[in-house]
Amino acid sequence: MQTAKKIVFELQNVMSQFKRTMALQHNHTKLKGAEKHILFLIYELKSGQPVTMSEIAEKTCVTLAAVTHQINAMEKQGLLNRLSDKNDRRVTLIELTKKGQVQVLKLKNEFTKKTQMLVNFLGEKDTKDLIRLIKKMSDFRGCVK
Repeated sequence: MQTAKKIVFELQNVMSQFKRTMALQHNHTKLKGAEKHILFLIYELKSGQPVTMSEIAEKTCVTLAAVTHQINAMEKQGLLNRLSDKNDRRVTLIELTKKGQVQVLKLKNEFTKKTQMLVNFLGEKDTKDLIRLIKKMSDFRGCVK
């Protein structure tokens, strides 16, 4: 049992360290990590088409209230707009503004540079192993609400 706890603790530490290493925290924006994540999600989820608040909440494993809080902050920054769904007025759609699109492209460029540096550091074999493991991790949906 002690070994299992030790492994869990080590994995948590490694994942936290990796997040700090790969995070886009050194970019030239004042965006928080969650805001960056939501921008990327909106951009990639439906190829830049508007997404629902529920889709964002589901993909980020957070409550609708938490998503609403983040969306409000980003809307004030001019990064996205809220739209009413033409078929169902109860549904709120979120789309990136031009400013939001530019921000995502800057973040993607920075992320690509960091990822290329990681690939160069790891080498081909370790990078492929990492890709395999991350894909496997992505299949795990351990959302706790």
